[in-house]
Amino acid sequence: MQTIHTYLKDYGKYTFLEKEFNEVDNVILSLISYVDLDGIVPERNQGKITLQKASEIFFQKYSKKEIDSNIWSVKHACYLLQELSETNRFQNLLLYNYEYKVTFDMQFGALCILLPNKSIYVSYEGTDGYVSGWKEDFMLCYQFPTSAQLEAVQYLNRAIGFFSPKVYVGGHSKGGNLALVSAMFCKPRIRHKIKYVFCNDGPGLRKKEFESKEYQKILPKLKCFVPKESLIGMLLRHQDNYIVVDSTYKKLLQHDALSWIVEDDHFRKTKISAFSQKIEKGISNWLDKRNDKQRKDFVDNLFNIFNKAQIRDFTEFKKSKLEGTIKIIKEAKNMDKETRNMLLSCFKELIEEMK
Repeated sequence: MQTIHTYLKDYGKYTFLEKEFNEVDNVILSLISYVDLDGIVPERNQGKITLQKASEIFFQKYSKKEIDSNIWSVKHACYLLQELSETNRFQNLLLYNYEYKVTFDMQFGALCILLPNKSIYVSYEGTDGYVSGWKEDFMLCYQFPTSAQLEAVQYLNRAIGFFSPKVYVGGHSKGGNLALVSAMFCKPRIRHKIKYVFCNDGPGLRKKEFESKEYQKILPKLKCFVPKESLIGMLLRHQDNYIVVDSTYKKLLQHDALSWIVEDDHFRKTKISAFSQKIEKGISNWLDKRNDKQRKDFVDNLFNIFNKAQIRDFTEFKKSKLEGTIKIIKEAKNMDKETRNMLLSCFKELIEEMK
């Protein structure tokens, strides 16, 4: 089955002037921000660099051993950058406005990508494959705005100038949520320049923000993509007409957008799985009954459970560890009965799916 790697072989020979920007290009550009381009891609007002040159410097700067030591999302993005640098379609794209910040409560990364037709893609970095990184996605259920969301809005306001042409804003995982929130709360003159906002398997919004006038203004421009076995993309509230895509992977690993199946210049569409529907409904119903403090306590408890079960990476979600997780949930004393039952149901369903 064809994936983004196949797409690069088939469409890599065409420039964006020969074959216009499409949904697959969106996902590709959203993944570039996972790569550590600090000191390679110029910061704000410091110029631009071609993707090909940035890739060349990156692979001179880091050895294969150093690249392979990264978690899968970052490692895959690094090698994707190398693939892109060898194609007519991507090698001459201009990268600039690189920014990366890490504090005790935030990880934020972004860059701008200039296409040949002068349109701009603003790419926000998502979370990695570690459980600790995914906690940032779950924090969105009880905190708004988060530090990363504030940074995303400020970044978009700084990055897009008065005379900038049309703009695409996108990201994968948490980056998709940052793209959405930045488009909602940026300056009106910038919002008018935005053609599409791409949320690629990213969390949605809390009820208050989902019902806000800011969300309604950006909704006609919003495109949400989720794999059929989505978890992160099912968190919180989101538009009903999200686009479900097929994947070569199973279960939670479908979060890896490089596994999404491509047909020509678009993704193969499918229906959301029963598992994801159940997760979405169960989490939504539970959240509607809790205030922000109760939600925070739940998230803290959930990730403490992962820690006790020694689950550090979601690639470790094997049947044996899930059974151990269920045992820990049953023994949890500081968890109300409804919450315990909801979690038990989710993990038992996941085990049945894995069988």
